[in-house]
Amino acid sequence: MQQRYEAQTHRSVFVPIIAFFITAVLVLFVISRLQIADSREKQNHARNLVQSVSYNLQAIFNEYFDVTQFLKNLVIRNDGKVYDFSLIAESIYAGNPSIENIQLAPDGIISYSYPPQRENEHINLFTDPIHRDDAKYSRLTKMTTITGPFAQRKGGSGLAIRTPIYLTDKKGNDVFWGFSIITLRAAELFREAHVSDLKADNYRYQLKAINPHKGKLEMVDCSTYDTLVNPVSHAFDMHNTAWTFYVTPKDGWMDSSTLVFEILVGFIFTIMVAFSANSLWKLIKRESTFKRLSYIDTLTGLYNSRKFYELLHELHEKNEQFAVLYVDLNKFKPVNDLYGHKSGDELLTIVAKKLKNVIRAGDEVFRIGGDEFAIIVPNGITINGLSGLTQRLKASVGRPTVLGNATVNVTAAIGYARYPQDGAVFENIIQIAEEMMYADKKAMGEER
Repeated sequence: MQQRYEAQTHRSVFVPIIAFFITAVLVLFVISRLQIADSREKQNHARNLVQSVSYNLQAIFNEYFDVTQFLKNLVIRNDGKVYDFSLIAESIYAGNPSIENIQLAPDGIISYSYPPQRENEHINLFTDPIHRDDAKYSRLTKMTTITGPFAQRKGGSGLAIRTPIYLTDKKGNDVFWGFSIITLRAAELFREAHVSDLKADNYRYQLKAINPHKGKLEMVDCSTYDTLVNPVSHAFDMHNTAWTFYVTPKDGWMDSSTLVFEILVGFIFTIMVAFSANSLWKLIKRESTFKRLSYIDTLTGLYNSRKFYELLHELHEKNEQFAVLYVDLNKFKPVNDLYGHKSGDELLTIVAKKLKNVIRAGDEVFRIGGDEFAIIVPNGITINGLSGLTQRLKASVGRPTVLGNATVNVTAAIGYARYPQDGAVFENIIQIAEEMMYADKKAMGEER
């Protein structure tokens, strides 16, 4: 009994601990899912924002590409002659704060520039260290190229859009004429495209482009040169150049303040669950103990009559075969009268053990009341089996029993009946077994 109590005590200790750890795992799982969901929401917002900025950039660049194409078409229509450049360039320049200058470069040499800039005139693009690679590539491929960002002589950084111009000679061959060029102020251009919105929304970003003829990734614009941690990216094409935006929040995708709050709430919830589980476990054990005790005969430790009838009802409902043996002690009253009720109780306890030692595994002994016992044998048994079991029970009970300094002899009268052979309902089976027991008692010369 002490070992059983200690085992139950240990289980009672482990219940809140197990509940705590299980709840903690579940809480951490929920928190991680919430953080992942929040991170994904932030990533989607960043991706949508950077896509919007990218579309702005593409739209603005397309406008300036169209300007270089317009200048190219003017030169081609005039068969290589340049007319009213300053007037045309001035009208384009007006109202476009991103434009640094507009140029034409026959044979690759800058000969026309608006606004006029002496330091930019007569620069040979094919020998200039900043522009020569892109100029050669543009002339070779006949494609518009973007150069930059590069440091401008007046300060700041610039981007140059360069479109090659080819004329057709009398033989129908393409002859290189030069370039139409727009140089843009990088800071104004990116402001116009709302790139600053990324910074305003507390994002760190880097805009990189793959130079088509150099084949390497170059920084175009950024809020930091530090490596971005787990950035979202958006790639887009900018006239033969692959550009990519990389964006990450300044404080990371997971909100540390929210995470701390969620962990604190989760910890409090886990503690509450552990206490609740402990209280619930004690309540269940208490109810289980009360229920178990309501089925137990406190003197002998056997099941009582309530459990006896409940088990019979259950077997009957399942329509399972069973047998009932009814046992009544002979000469028990003289023991009680002669040696006292304490000795009588001790004798009943010993008889209960004797009966349990004889029955098979799966059989069950009950104390019905007083000196009456009953045995249920489930799963069916033959008449010969019942007869043999009855004889073994009688032999066991009939052996002398030592009670203190006295040795007493009691015997048992036993009757039995089987379901469904002897009755259609279990009440009939009990009645028949009890009548057979009284018949056996009479045959043994004992009074009813």
